[in-house]
Amino acid sequence: MKKQERNKLLQRYTDLLNRLDDLNLIRENTTSLFGPELQAQIISLISETEIEIESIKERKRKKEYLFNFIGGGWNSEMAYYEEEAIEQAILKYGHPNTQESLRVDINTFRVSTPSDYNAQLSSFY
Repeated sequence: MKKQERNKLLQRYTDLLNRLDDLNLIRENTTSLFGPELQAQIISLISETEIEIESIKERKRKKEYLFNFIGGGWNSEMAYYEEEAIEQAILKYGHPNTQESLRVDINTFRVSTPSDYNAQLSSFY
């Protein structure tokens, strides 16, 4: 996920929380005004909103980003988005254009998967 995508996701999350509050207020304060069909629709909207909120909660957690060094080797960074992982790695290991650093290859950043991580670990055996 890129920084811009994460910002959109957080905005959507905020909008959904506001929608859920509004729907709950409508349901609590106007149930006598609505017939059973409209009440069922409101409950359905609440349920759909809660499901999307839970989905976003999962996606907005920090992820492990694997990356390689120019000349060999790899490491990982925990971050919310790829740009943040790159910034953290450069702060830790130095800018890739200097000879005094481990030379992070910024083109190799990717979200860690179990198979990718195990493949990287197998390089130690």
